[in-house]
Amino acid sequence: MSVDREVRDGVATITLNRPDKLNAMTDAMWSTLDVTLAELSADPEVRVVVLTGAGGVFCGGSDVGGLLDDLGGLPDRIRVSNRCVLAVHEAPVPTVAVVDGIAAGSGANLALACDFVIASDRSRFLQLFIRRGLSLDSGASWLLPRLVGGRRARQLAFLGDSLDAATALEWGMINAVVPQDRLPAEVAALTDRLRGLAPRALAGTKSLLNDAWETDLAAALEAEIVNQVDVISAPEAQAMIAAFLRKQ
Repeated sequence: MSVDREVRDGVATITLNRPDKLNAMTDAMWSTLDVTLAELSADPEVRVVVLTGAGGVFCGGSDVGGLLDDLGGLPDRIRVSNRCVLAVHEAPVPTVAVVDGIAAGSGANLALACDFVIASDRSRFLQLFIRRGLSLDSGASWLLPRLVGGRRARQLAFLGDSLDAATALEWGMINAVVPQDRLPAEVAALTDRLRGLAPRALAGTKSLLNDAWETDLAAALEAEIVNQVDVISAPEAQAMIAAFLRKQ
């Protein structure tokens, strides 16, 4: 079992690799992912982060095998997985979840916290906490209402039913559904577009959109001014503006 990493041409691919257990995340795997995401976010050469799973499965959630072993230490253990969810949400570069097969529990929420979710046509999303006698964690209580609305969030959380990829797309939970054999090509096309964009502009845009849920319009307008001044000061922005003016 492992969390593998590969960086090529500015695209960092993280693979959850425990296919015999549906890539269910152990504490050690969450810790490795936590460190990996922090390192990649600090690497100026990384322009996009892709999260995927091995063996035709994204992630079956957290491994509950040792859940009852150390209840006193449970809050700190959960905080590690929470940091991973927060890291993909707040990363300064675009994050892309590539979902094939099952994305369940904390695995589903790790995917939903990404900027893009591209799913195969055989994918399924489950908030299965209630089936284990558990309440929501890994950001589900924040993510689901924002993505699908309050009523549907309750339906998913209370019943723990499987949601197919087509319905997830219809509900606004994910960005695209493609045939399984087209998944690599679609993801490659998306990451090619993303890694060609201005990094500081992307980071600033992502930050503004993330903060939009917690602010009013007046504050958002002021934040846009601050961000725009910072972005325009970057050489990459000045070069792109100059190139546009030359075309005119």
